[in-house]
Amino acid sequence: MKSTPLRIPLVCGRQILNDGSDGVGHSVDPATGEVIAVFARAGAAEVELAVAAARAAFDTGPWRKMRPFERARMLQRVGEIILARRDDIARLESQDSGKPLRDAYWEVDCAARFFEFYGGAVDKLHGNSIPLGPNWSDWTVKEPIGVSLHIIPWNYPFQLIARGVAPALAAGCAVIIKPSADTPCTAWEFVKACQEAGLPDGLVNLVNGRGSVAGDLLARHKGVDQITFTGSVETGERVMVAAASHAVPCNMELGGKSAQLLFADADLDRALPIVANGVFTHCGQVCNAGTRLLVEHAIHDEVVARLHERTKGMRLGAGLDDPDMGPLISKSHQASVERYYDVARQEGELLLGAETPSDPKLAGGAFVRPALVVGAGNRSRIAREEIFGPVLTVIPFRSAQEAVDMANDSPFGLVAGVHTTNISAALAAAEALRVGQVWINAFGVGLDVEFPFGGYKLSGFGREKGLEALAAYQQIKNVCIHHPMPPAPAGRPDGVVSAD
Repeated sequence: MKSTPLRIPLVCGRQILNDGSDGVGHSVDPATGEVIAVFARAGAAEVELAVAAARAAFDTGPWRKMRPFERARMLQRVGEIILARRDDIARLESQDSGKPLRDAYWEVDCAARFFEFYGGAVDKLHGNSIPLGPNWSDWTVKEPIGVSLHIIPWNYPFQLIARGVAPALAAGCAVIIKPSADTPCTAWEFVKACQEAGLPDGLVNLVNGRGSVAGDLLARHKGVDQITFTGSVETGERVMVAAASHAVPCNMELGGKSAQLLFADADLDRALPIVANGVFTHCGQVCNAGTRLLVEHAIHDEVVARLHERTKGMRLGAGLDDPDMGPLISKSHQASVERYYDVARQEGELLLGAETPSDPKLAGGAFVRPALVVGAGNRSRIAREEIFGPVLTVIPFRSAQEAVDMANDSPFGLVAGVHTTNISAALAAAEALRVGQVWINAFGVGLDVEFPFGGYKLSGFGREKGLEALAAYQQIKNVCIHHPMPPAPAGRPDGVVSAD
């Protein structure tokens, strides 16, 4: 018996709207094709309500008038509420996005960590004193930028909401959240946590809907002061054009084709599970997935054989069953990934990936097999284009310089991994790689909220996470005072006033 779909509203200040002027949308479990939620789609009227609510909360609301430690406690309370609802949110996230349940739990835990981390930063957003010499005082003040729009992708919706919203709130901004139409469910859970924590009305607003309608209207709205976007290059370009129409700054995280460099002296028992997880996590639907494996020639065949054996045994299934790999986000994306299997056959040799899963339990879902591609060069389409699926291209190299050159020969520059026991080689590679983050003998670390994340080239600009993320939501005001010594009273050159 099918469960009744959830009803996801719009949240515009105090108004909770179950209907939108652009009709309703449906969220589908990608493992089964079952509709699990219906949501109100915002049109122009609801966009105006949301922006007006955020504007009022920022301009005249209590958030900026509160003492920093009071705001910090509220943000930390959001994190506590998220953890208290960990099981329910993780299960909903797993079903909505298709990711294995263990990954959904990580996502919820990471979201809570963002509120702990940035809650602790609220009362430490200091300015600077600038020395200009005698008779001058100069200092800087960090002020919130205003209303911040967060356009969220479908691959990690709950975690990526928290990643941007937590530092925006810490800086003193009001926010509008525009989730993906594919994964709207947990955004509503996020907003409810903010409401329960006592955040003022209008500070956090939720606008579901189509990107071409609600997203475009929000990005062009003159009441929005800053935009944080994560998604494809093509959509990011459209958002930047919209932002340029009223000259507001953007944070852009646009994806990648990240390389992992595997040297012959690496500990393969340790490195190969890291390599596999780096590309097959969430069915490869990760912006920083390590989808190019550059392998030293001497170990190429062994590495391919071992990875082939590993991927053959991967268990597919619904996210709630916590499989080795879940489905892709949709049937349309499944068709897109499968087209790259044809590209792989034309440019090299496709190992796995071409088989349609035969288990009848998977028939209704957007499932594909993980794929290995060998024999394709670094200039091939399969090695250069972001597939956003579980496809790993393995390319041999003969020298460290060749490996670095191939890694850098990409339109993207998000992250890279280096696997070697030679620390000099590792550090030399890290220095030469043109990416925003380098992992050495790793490709991820726990609840990684503390260090900055972002890319070079087509991978975007600006930094998420860490203390560096706060800069996107702040403006710097400089205050300068000229205060020369007053002249001495007439008749007394020393300036001393007589007592008589």
